[in-house]
Amino acid sequence: MTRAASLALADPGPMPELPAGALAGWFREVLESERAAIGRFLAGEVSGIDSLVAEIAGQDRPLVCLGIGKSGLVAAKVAATFSSLGTPAFFLNAAEAAHGDLGAVQTGNLVIIFSNSGTTEEIVRILPVLKSRQCRLIGIVGRPDSPIAAAVDHLVPSEIEREADHIGMAPTASTILQMAIGDGLAVAASRARGFAREDFLRQHPAGLLGRQMIRIRHLMRKGDDLPTVLPHASVADVTGVISARRVGAACVIDWEGKLLGLIVDGDIRRLAQRKGDFYATTAGEIMQANPRVVGPDLTVADTLLLLKEADRRFDVLPVVDGNGILLGLLSSWDVVQ
Repeated sequence: MTRAASLALADPGPMPELPAGALAGWFREVLESERAAIGRFLAGEVSGIDSLVAEIAGQDRPLVCLGIGKSGLVAAKVAATFSSLGTPAFFLNAAEAAHGDLGAVQTGNLVIIFSNSGTTEEIVRILPVLKSRQCRLIGIVGRPDSPIAAAVDHLVPSEIEREADHIGMAPTASTILQMAIGDGLAVAASRARGFAREDFLRQHPAGLLGRQMIRIRHLMRKGDDLPTVLPHASVADVTGVISARRVGAACVIDWEGKLLGLIVDGDIRRLAQRKGDFYATTAGEIMQANPRVVGPDLTVADTLLLLKEADRRFDVLPVVDGNGILLGLLSSWDVVQ
């Protein structure tokens, strides 16, 4: 058969006529079936979860998440979740394990085995080696009467009635349930370890999550870039300072550098609408007294969370020390940048 002929045979041709909403219905059927699989698991009795989570949380060496095929993909994802939530873990491919990768497994490691059938040959083959190294074995296994289920020290049965696809064969409901169980163990162990939001952000130094850990002192405008005026300065002078610093605001301070108030573009526009005198009106007369401020050691994430809880947006935030002395000015534009 020529390559062209084989490609022609692979062409599914035009889609047949379908009732209205059939595709969306099939889509929903899959999600409903997967949700039902998790619901049935939660409705059953799973013993020993407390002790299992405590054992995971108490580990002083990385967990091993073992699997192959689709269950292996789940194991890799769960290992990543454990690690990002403060419980070091790594994925071990069962096939590669038998060809040298078992060298990564230390005596006494805790090994979480993912297998739907419970008969996966590549896993069964290395069970004796894991046991000889006094590894504690946890099985997230779909068949409680299988060889792998019988070999583990702690079984979490992940039985399903059927897969969620239309022919009941593709790993769908089974892998969703495996992943949900793995996520549950990872999150519960993380909470037991006292893992906090700040710890999570420190685990993600790259990208947006990592940048949220930058402290305000490293982003704020200071020195010559800091727009400041004294309270007796005219609004005309204030306008000049704001224009020169290009941040849309000026901080009003006293002679000791203590923050007295904040003036933003809107304050000046409101004075103009009242036809006020830009030369006779002083900064102290139009400033916003006691503006919202932040400390220099807050992170960007902390600052944004505080503002969210207060239901406030911000364009600029003065940065002060414990005595109210102005240290800098944080611009929302700088945060975005």
